[in-house]
Amino acid sequence: MERTDHSLRPLRGGRALSLGAALLLLAACAPPPDTTRPGFAFMPRWLAPVPAGARPLADNALWWQAFRDPALDRLIALALADSPSLAAAEARARAAEAAAASIPGAITLSGGTAVRGTDASGNPGRARASADLGLDVLFDPGRGRASDRAAAGAAAAQAAGQAAGARLFLTGEVANGYVALRLAQRRLALAEAEGARRRQTLALAETLARAGVATRVDTLRSEGRLAEIAADLPGLSAAVAGGQARLAVLAGRSPGTLPPDLAAALAARGAEPRATLAPDPGIPADLLRNRPDLAVAEAAYDAARAGLGQARAALYPRLSLSGVIEASADRDDRLSTATLGPALRLPALPAGPARAGVSAAEARVVAAHADWTGAVLQALLEVETALLDYRAAAEAEGAADRAVRLYAEAATLTRELAGRGEATLSELIDAEEEQARAETARAEARATRAQAFIALNIRLGAGAQGAPDPAAPPG
Repeated sequence: MERTDHSLRPLRGGRALSLGAALLLLAACAPPPDTTRPGFAFMPRWLAPVPAGARPLADNALWWQAFRDPALDRLIALALADSPSLAAAEARARAAEAAAASIPGAITLSGGTAVRGTDASGNPGRARASADLGLDVLFDPGRGRASDRAAAGAAAAQAAGQAAGARLFLTGEVANGYVALRLAQRRLALAEAEGARRRQTLALAETLARAGVATRVDTLRSEGRLAEIAADLPGLSAAVAGGQARLAVLAGRSPGTLPPDLAAALAARGAEPRATLAPDPGIPADLLRNRPDLAVAEAAYDAARAGLGQARAALYPRLSLSGVIEASADRDDRLSTATLGPALRLPALPAGPARAGVSAAEARVVAAHADWTGAVLQALLEVETALLDYRAAAEAEGAADRAVRLYAEAATLTRELAGRGEATLSELIDAEEEQARAETARAEARATRAQAFIALNIRLGAGAQGAPDPAAPPG
């Protein structure tokens, strides 16, 4: 026995032709999708090619390798692999990308099969097999579905930009934390070295005082400076320990749980990180597109344009055709059904509110473009300022190096003269203070230059998109 039930009722030829013609006319009148990209009038030197022989500034994702410090390289690698904040941002980006991919297209197919052990009366016993195939076709003259997909894609791009921003922020924090740790260790070492010199000066002051050459004031000044150094040492030691704990947390570990070899490298008083730039580094305008904040602003502009497309689509009707073919059978009976139903969604009337929604969406597009332009201007300012700061820090470090050499030589000569009685102990104390101050200033100048190098790379967005080539040479 075979039964067939066709629930499909086709439209009459004339009505179907009229409806099809009307929808085609609407599709022809619908606005085309907006695929323009935001533009900006950069200065000529930003658009000019990189000078011959010069390497573009921060043109690789491994800019921190310019410090040539294995401990810093290891820390950043651990942070990028284990940081929970970065993992959360990347997971959100993957979720947004998956959400964008989940929006169906104009044609959707679905189906399924089942086997049930029932008889005709619904009691268990007779086996019955069934299958179904569904089909959905959307005719969308206003391109609303395309706008929906564009909006989801823009949201995914924003989430990806935020993940890139988290990566960039993390590398900057680790690098700056490492520079701060080495500066704290250097200041601690300088304080200990100054303490050793001051103890020698105090011994000399006591010797000269017994000989009637030095005064009690000189002895008291030496003892007072030693007391100041002793008061500074606990704070400097705490800064070193705090810096080590901060780096461990940035690397996704609990304080004190870094790998033993890395912990030992951080505990050792290594040299302060130092990096240099080319005399005339190239800064092409395209490099700014590495910046996650500009990517987010551009994605926000895309989202606003997608919103405009959605608002315009509301002015046009939508026709959807949904059909299902079902078939089931057992040993004695076969049944098949087919259904197809058109659904026409018309714009809301009156059309004034919908047109006002289009006007609002157009204003949001203008605002998003203005926001993007403002973000580019801010990026240009930050890069130019960071480059100026780096050059100033480099000059300051050079001057600090010279000051240390001069003050160290003056202190050595004054000590020799004081030992022969040709200089006063007060002059020696002053010379040692000047040397200590110059050494501290140089350590801070070196840290400032390293931080300026980091800031410049962060402002350029270097490394925000990941490090695809671990073997790349340092920038």
